[in-house]
Amino acid sequence: MPAKAKPARPLFPRLGQMEADNFSNVLYTVAVNIEDTLLMAGATPGEDYTRLDLLRLAEPYVVERHRDSVRKGDGGLGVHYPATAVRDDDHD
Repeated sequence: MPAKAKPARPLFPRLGQMEADNFSNVLYTVAVNIEDTLLMAGATPGEDYTRLDLLRLAEPYVVERHRDSVRKGDGGLGVHYPATAVRDDDHD
């Protein structure tokens, strides 16, 4: 009986719960969701897609969310600098 394949290691570390009030957090979260979908479909990280691919796929969604927020008068997604709230220094 062949050994089970090891699950692919995602390119974006899972950081846990994140606030959805700024551009970087929303972009990261959407990219992670897209990556989860690719992994479920059998894609191989680094072979079938890159981190930049994920960010490019996430961008239109995040831009539209920002525009919706501005249209509603909420001011849009903020930009936090430095983005220490979304960094995980423990990943490689």
